[in-house]
Amino acid sequence: MKRGAKLAVLLAALLVLVGAWYLAESLSDRQQAEQAEDAHEEPVDISVGETEDIVSLAWDYFGDAVSLTKKDGVWLNANDADCPISQELVEPLEEAAADAAASTVIEHVTDFDQYGLADPAFKIIAATADQVNTYDIGNPSPTGAYYVRLNGEDTVYVEGSMLAETFQLGMDDILALETPPQDISAVTGLTVRSGAGAYALQYRTDAGDIWYTDADPWFLMGEDAQPVCPLDTEQTQTLYELATGIQLTHCEEWDAKDLAKYGLDEPQATVLVGYQADDGSEDSFVLEFGSYDDADVYVRLGGSKMIYRVAGTVLDGLMYPDFAAMAPLDPCALNWEKLQSVTLETDGESYEIVRSVSTPTEEGEEPEDIYTTGERSLDTSQVESWLRQVYEMPADSRTDRTEGREELFTLTFRQDSELFPEVIARFMSYDSVHYLCAVNGEEYYLISRTDAASVRDDALELVIELPEG
Repeated sequence: MKRGAKLAVLLAALLVLVGAWYLAESLSDRQQAEQAEDAHEEPVDISVGETEDIVSLAWDYFGDAVSLTKKDGVWLNANDADCPISQELVEPLEEAAADAAASTVIEHVTDFDQYGLADPAFKIIAATADQVNTYDIGNPSPTGAYYVRLNGEDTVYVEGSMLAETFQLGMDDILALETPPQDISAVTGLTVRSGAGAYALQYRTDAGDIWYTDADPWFLMGEDAQPVCPLDTEQTQTLYELATGIQLTHCEEWDAKDLAKYGLDEPQATVLVGYQADDGSEDSFVLEFGSYDDADVYVRLGGSKMIYRVAGTVLDGLMYPDFAAMAPLDPCALNWEKLQSVTLETDGESYEIVRSVSTPTEEGEEPEDIYTTGERSLDTSQVESWLRQVYEMPADSRTDRTEGREELFTLTFRQDSELFPEVIARFMSYDSVHYLCAVNGEEYYLISRTDAASVRDDALELVIELPEG
């Protein structure tokens, strides 16, 4: 055989031997890893130190580099101390670095690629005053743990995923996000100004002095800052909760310098919420809404540099409320403490129930309501049961179709009120299901025929004295 041919054969044999050696080493590493994981050895401490001793944390999670430093017990962004960091969200990171432990150890590793450690998914650096630990995070192991390389050693640790999963965060994930005030005891006002117009709602403790009923203390205010009309309390709450319940969870930028980028140099809507705090003080907060971005809209708390993205439906609801649909549907919800008398007119007859209050004759005696019709006393509990029935009589809706209706009966309530000494509810025919109820000739409701007829019939039972026997 020629010399060149012999060399080729020897070289081929050598390559086979080298490949076999690498394969054996690789299989040895993997077998060692699998055997070690099956052995359930005692945990090996790979922590950096005690939680309270950790002074810095840094990691690079898929290109999002985060570096934190602790100063006077407070975690700060090492690159910008003004960046708002949530101390609560950093706590799990501290604990992960302080409690890191390996279930198994694979020594003398030469092929880190099989563990995902030749090009680690990400790196974590944790330090105390005396020690710095660098953790390279690799692939998940067959048991669901992760392969970890510590400080560049030729050893691979199988760590139970605490480090790998806890540090899967970017800077945005640990920001101390703002929230609307959390000490709101009661909302007292809502003012919205936008390109669609402006409106103001106000909670009035004197509702009974400015309207014929105090059942609905929320009012739509006019341009002269005077109440225009009451609004349904539950629907008003639904409206202002769009602002008080807003979830500022997606921070677009924490230190915005270019507000025009978000349409916040000239907000398309400004929302002012007035409220009473838990301590009884009066306060308010402002939301500014910028431009839409697809189905979302940019928003910030008034004056803040933190810009958030929220669902555009929040702004839509605040800009375009349907006040006609928010009108109360409780036509006769009067304050019976102010009632002086009520008169029922039906079938050409008139019946009056007069309310008076007894004068206590003994110390500690409470005044009592007394109801009479003519010279006859009425049972107080029966009258008050009927008044509750009137108060709770609901309307199905409102209407403006009021012409040409036959009047069936009328209830006239006289009360101790300068603005509304009389409240007159006229019940007229409407259709097979409803009566039309006109209150003071201004508010028109559709009332169930059954409910309205029951109010009239029960009143007649109170005022008409049946012959004995």
